[in-house]
Formats: sequence, C-alpha cells, structure tokens
Amino acid sequence: MIEEPRTAAIVGAVLAAGALAVWVMAAGLDGYAFFAFLFRLAHILSAMVWVGLIVFINFIQLEATRKGDDATRSVLHAAVAPNVAWWVRHASTLTVASGAVLLVAGGYALPSLVYGTAVYVPPSRAVMLWLAVGAAFAMWMFVHMYIWPNMQVVIGLRPGDAAAKQAARGRVVRYSRYNLMLALPVTLVMVAAAHLY
Repeated sequence: MIEEPRTAAIVGAVLAAGALAVWVMAAGLDGYAFFAFLFRLAHILSAMVWVGLIVFINFIQLEATRKGDDATRSVLHAAVAPNVAWWVRHASTLTVASGAVLLVAGGYALPSLVYGTAVYVPPSRAVMLWLAVGAAFAMWMFVHMYIWPNMQVVIGLRPGDAAAKQAARGRVVRYSRYNLMLALPVTLVMVAAAHLY
C-alpha cells in the first residue's frame, strides 16, 4: 500500500481528515475559524514543502550536480530537477496565496473590508509580520522570475548553448542561495509573529 509515494500521501491525508472530523464532532464547528484553519493548514504545509525543497536543492541537488560527472548531471537534469522545480513553483505559489488570504482574514490587510472597521493589530507583531511577508514575496519572485526561467535553459527546456547554460546555472545557484538565506529568518519571524507575542 505504501510502495508509491502518492498512495502514502493519500493515506496520510485520509488519516488527517479522520482526525479532523473527530475533532469537529467533539468540539463543534465555527465556520470562520474553520475557514481560517484550512488556509493556515495549506499555508504551513506548502511552506514546509517549499522550505524543505530549498534545503534539498542547496545541500543535495546543487552539490551533486557540482561534484558529479556528466552522466550524473544528465540524470539529475532529466529526472530530478524538473520534478523539484514543479514542486517548488507550486508550493511557493500556494504559500504566498494562502498567506495573502490569512493576512486579510487576520485583519493585517484590508481590515475594513473584513470587519467593517479597523482592527487593532499590535505594532510589533504587524511590523515583524510585514517584514517576513516582504521577504517571502521576494523569495517567491526569485523562484518564478530567476530560478525557473534559468533552470529551463540548464535542463534543455529552453534553447541555449554551453555558455548560456553555464551562465544560467550560475544564476540558479545564486538565487537558490538567496532563498536559502531568507528561509530561516522568514520562518522565524512568521512563527514569532503568530506565537511569541
């Protein structure tokens, strides 16, 4: 049953849904709170995938590409890199989109639209959160504007000679490192804004 990762993930999702159903039956359901919970869950899960893949890319994939021979690089470019890139692009987009919904739902953005009046947000929490939002948006832009277009050249989905591939590889490494540098501070600030104050 768990030979395929997709099957294992589906079983995990069914178990999680069962646990959630038991919780809702025991505690009841507040529609707004449940809505916010689902978006927070999507935000956390997609951020886990995104940051996990940032770590994988920087410490495993790029190092294997750098140290491997041509045959190793060929396998990585054909089998690993496109899948990793797909997951990073979609996880980063879901993280940013669900985060935007949470900003509105939490009163950090457009409070009058949600509540009809301004909502008090502690200034230190708001400042910390918006700094993390800005950095996370920069990370998302790095993925979609720099890493993925250059990765397409490296793995042959877009045309480029050897020099173009080498330059594109350098840009992929550089912006992947930027994302790695920002991943921990953004995570720390997001968690602090939600739980420290």
